[in-house]
Amino acid sequence: MDRPIVSVSGLRGIVGETFTAEILVPYVAAFADLCGGGSIVVGGDSRPSREWAQPLVEAVLRARGCDVISAGLAPTPTVGMMVREFKGSGGIAITASHNPIEWNGLKFFHKDGEFLTPDHHKKLSALMKKPVAGRTALKVGGFRVVHDAIDRHLAKLTKVIPPPAPGKGRKLKVVIDCCNGAASEIAPKMASIYGIKAEIIFASPGRPFPRGAEPLPQNIKMLRREVKRFNADFGVAIDPDADRLAIVDEKGQAIGEERTLVLAADTWMRLTKKKSPLVVNLSTTQAVDDLAADFKVPVHRTPIGEAHVLAEMKRRKSAIGGEGNGGVILPAVHPGRDAATAFALVLIGMMGRRGPMSKWNASIQDYVMVKVSLAMGSLSLKQTARRAKSMFKDAIEFDDQDGLKIVLPDSFIHLRKSNTEPVLRIFVEAPDKVSAKALVTRIQAVLQ
Repeated sequence: MDRPIVSVSGLRGIVGETFTAEILVPYVAAFADLCGGGSIVVGGDSRPSREWAQPLVEAVLRARGCDVISAGLAPTPTVGMMVREFKGSGGIAITASHNPIEWNGLKFFHKDGEFLTPDHHKKLSALMKKPVAGRTALKVGGFRVVHDAIDRHLAKLTKVIPPPAPGKGRKLKVVIDCCNGAASEIAPKMASIYGIKAEIIFASPGRPFPRGAEPLPQNIKMLRREVKRFNADFGVAIDPDADRLAIVDEKGQAIGEERTLVLAADTWMRLTKKKSPLVVNLSTTQAVDDLAADFKVPVHRTPIGEAHVLAEMKRRKSAIGGEGNGGVILPAVHPGRDAATAFALVLIGMMGRRGPMSKWNASIQDYVMVKVSLAMGSLSLKQTARRAKSMFKDAIEFDDQDGLKIVLPDSFIHLRKSNTEPVLRIFVEAPDKVSAKALVTRIQAVLQ
């Protein structure tokens, strides 16, 4: 990589190579211009590089005449919420989300506390062409620190998803893995508010990530062991910037990130009894369609990326949606993925049930998903898509709004270029392992 990855998901790069002060300054200056001044909220996850990146970002914003509201160490959704809370003109979360600790990045919010749309990014790119030296203001922007951003986040969350009344609801034991990230403050407070007995592991921001940043089954072995040792009802793993959540059942089995949105949506629709469409991205599990059929609501799918999902949710007036990577979007709390919202919905769902997590999970059709990442190298997505269309004669649909999704009668394959890493993503989902492996073999033949 000789430059950062820039997409609808923001900017990401490797610290010291494609995430440097020289690279950040023009992006932040352009963003200040895009916001037109005003107050801009800045926060980020616990990566060591935030220690120099956040002061730099704040200094550039102030040099451009923007007032900075510093949220310090904060989940990405909290930054977005504070933009609305303080009526800001924008926000910047300093994070590389699920990428390894040697990465960092910037996620940009517009004045509604939502990520920039593709149109916003086009305007930002145009502003990048202006000389940085000519974009300083005569008046230095102000600076203030907000110390209660997490509490403000929780106040909104508990208003929408209130904890059970004293003496009501099932008493749960839960293990929470915070990855030494931005969830390290909000998770213990949630445990207290919702009245659960919690064992919290890896909640020391400032220390290295104790596991792979992405909450995949192979990265959360400690959580899986602790759930069994603690005799917990379930466990949750949160990514470093606290916008994604994965679940481990009472047996210590990681049920997969895809199930987070399924169970959260099941809870929400049972609670509200409202016929709201579900909006998810193209790679999200088919279990969403099964759940939607049970509640007699439609499903709408979008390209990968939180901004795409949210735009469609607004267009469809959807009350809940998200992505199969453990990201739940409940606009009543925050118009973006939020691990705290996902956790609250799963908690309330379990509190209203007598059986174990595994029984709840089994009550909704499950599938086997295989995710493969290949270095782009000389791979051509267009050429691969053409070959795939000619080889998959049994497909019932080809969806090319984001790469190529091959829809088969009871399964799918999705090929796309990643928004956050220089790789080709391959998603394969089928009813069982044998069928999933067979599809992987078929698509590998296309790639040869």
